[in-house]
Amino acid sequence: MAEKDERYYKAYMEHKTISRRGLFRALTSGTKKASADASSASSLPKLSEASAADQDLVTEQLDASQVVRMVARPPGAIDEVLFQKICTGCSECESACPEKIIHIDGGLALLDVDYGYCSMCGECQKACPTGALHAKKPHDKQNDTELRPNFSSNCQNRLFGECELCAEQCPHQAISITTFSLPKLEQAKCDGCSRCKQACPFSVITMKLS
Repeated sequence: MAEKDERYYKAYMEHKTISRRGLFRALTSGTKKASADASSASSLPKLSEASAADQDLVTEQLDASQVVRMVARPPGAIDEVLFQKICTGCSECESACPEKIIHIDGGLALLDVDYGYCSMCGECQKACPTGALHAKKPHDKQNDTELRPNFSSNCQNRLFGECELCAEQCPHQAISITTFSLPKLEQAKCDGCSRCKQACPFSVITMKLS
């Protein structure tokens, strides 16, 4: 896992400075609230003294709802509001990906599973020099693309039965099959690897951000 560097914390401070929600709170709550916000900001860990736990705390404090993720990112991508500031488009993750499904678009790394799947090898996270990609906390799934399969009504199992190709390729047994029905997905088990999509010869599975 790449350690987050000074760029990570600089982006955090910039976000805090321009946060519209923070500005609204300051305007409506008066000087007392503004002073409290300033005090909170001053208590942030210094760059040179920050530990891994401090870095995770910074990520948690950000208001991720201000930037909605519209495209898939490589597994382990931090919240989109920070990702867009931290990712430099250096292509290190793209070069490290053995499946060749990571590309740089608009100066940011994205995941393209149209013709391949993610093996969850973690090489992109190891290669990332800025901390834009990193493993999650121990109690979370370490890798998750945040993509989930969507099964079309043209599914061969629903129409004709006896097709379980997507379920057979799922490494986490997240897909269950009942004859003449659409496959059912157990969300908690799925990590969005897209093996199911690649296994379907009828192209009735699309991957969508969850």
